[in-house]
Amino acid sequence: MATSSVMARKLAYLFLTLCVGAMLAFGGFKLYEEFGPSKFSVGTVPFGLPAGSSVVRGDSPDWESEISKLPVQTQAELRRAVELSHNGNHRAAIEILEALVLVNPEFVRGMWEEVNTLFEMDSLADHENIRMKVLCEALQKRLANTGASVYIDSRLAEKIDNASMAASLARLATEKAPALYEARLWYARLLNKENRFIQATSECHAAISLSAGSDPRAYELLAQLYHDQGFIDSCTAVVEYALSQFPADAELLLIQGYLLEYQGRFDAAEKIYRRILAFDSEFAKASIALSTLGEKSPPGTGSGVTLSPRDRAQVACDILEPLVEKYPENLPLREALGLAYLKGRVFDQARLQFHEIATRDPEYPDIQRRIQEASVTKPAPVSARDGLTANLNRAVDSLRGTQAPTSTHDFTTMLGHYLVRYGATPGEFFKKYAVSNFRPIKANVWQESFYEAPYMHTYTVVFDSQNHFREVHVLVRDSSSTSNHLGVAPEIYTRFLKQNSRISGIGNSTGETDCGDGLVLDAAVWETQDNFEILARIVGTPSEIRMVRFDKGVLPAGLKLCDYIQYLKEF
Repeated sequence: MATSSVMARKLAYLFLTLCVGAMLAFGGFKLYEEFGPSKFSVGTVPFGLPAGSSVVRGDSPDWESEISKLPVQTQAELRRAVELSHNGNHRAAIEILEALVLVNPEFVRGMWEEVNTLFEMDSLADHENIRMKVLCEALQKRLANTGASVYIDSRLAEKIDNASMAASLARLATEKAPALYEARLWYARLLNKENRFIQATSECHAAISLSAGSDPRAYELLAQLYHDQGFIDSCTAVVEYALSQFPADAELLLIQGYLLEYQGRFDAAEKIYRRILAFDSEFAKASIALSTLGEKSPPGTGSGVTLSPRDRAQVACDILEPLVEKYPENLPLREALGLAYLKGRVFDQARLQFHEIATRDPEYPDIQRRIQEASVTKPAPVSARDGLTANLNRAVDSLRGTQAPTSTHDFTTMLGHYLVRYGATPGEFFKKYAVSNFRPIKANVWQESFYEAPYMHTYTVVFDSQNHFREVHVLVRDSSSTSNHLGVAPEIYTRFLKQNSRISGIGNSTGETDCGDGLVLDAAVWETQDNFEILARIVGTPSEIRMVRFDKGVLPAGLKLCDYIQYLKEF
């Protein structure tokens, strides 16, 4: 009986101890929640941290509370500047941010974005260096002893080529302010330089989540990390997703070009490199990629040997050549050999095979297209007759130009960029642009033409039924009848694409789109709140480009790319 009583007391004490322990643990948890480090859970962001992962805030600045107090217009301007900066348009971003900080001298987030944009620029003028130092000093006073301040020290250390100090400070910044995505992204970049790929990848995932997937630079770096480690499938997945969010990002397009080359799709890769250069002719990495087309090997192969396109296609050719020689009447076999040559960019041999097929069977499916594919990559020889025709064309267009009133177009008004608001009356329009340069071609439609060697320009200005300025149609033709389509955007398209990009900013390239009936459209689009522009070439018509500039309010809803053909070909 006594033994049972002792056992009961022991169990009671044990139960009491467990209850007290549980209460203490619960109280400790509540105290930690109240007074411990502040945390938050990240949402679902593709290629970010796992959804629901906790991130300690540390001493990260509370930007949102500052921004919410600003006027709506200021918030919109800030978002626009940040987007420009992230997309590499640093000068344009700086102009907006400087104005915002000038109007709001205590705007810490504005100063933060401006100094980060200056950090990203490759070279700074003297006044920009001074501006960067002033901003750094101001920010470090306001953000003293925080991770943000240490991050600034890290960026400055990298500016003076102290890589080890920059990396140490970046690590400290991420420890003090784990939720500061700029610090996580910066640390990832430094880790990548040290070939610490696993840590860099982890920081990249964090940067993507903390920025809510809004910064293309985080995707660029993650794709590059996967690429350099030889994880081609993972790299492809990142690039495909990121390009759906940032379709004009040059770094992502460049990696996409590499991936296409690894698949042997050299023509597609070439088009991407040329598209990048059309938007930014000074993008050195795209120029190098184009000059080494077909000489790249996927990373991680271990061989260290680069194979040319000819080498890549040689295995197929070695198998097919003796078979074609043995069975010369087998046209599908001959076509396969031609395609192997084409894939290896041995264009002369490909053309021979396709011409032989056309000779034996002129109705062979798609043979003329195959011949064109193998031919357009080299300029056609210019005969004396062609040269005479080209000279006559130029002479006629030049005569038209001298007979017409002298063109008043400078760089900014080329391609129909008339500086007149939509909705203006003809009186307002022709007060700014001499009516003597135009001729009426039908009711409410005026047209002007001028010649600037070797191009003939025709601009058509359209007013609506109430006589309000609504749209401009542009047609530019190359006088030379020998203008060649080299399998990519021809010179006339590339030239005016660059020109319009300097006027309207970087547009979104659509790539080639099959619109049916053999009509393939290659275009670039610019869109703002009130303006819509589309510059296009029709594949197979290499000597001309067409463009339309619209009052966006008059466009029907739900138009697809091919729907614009009716407008492009209207005049």
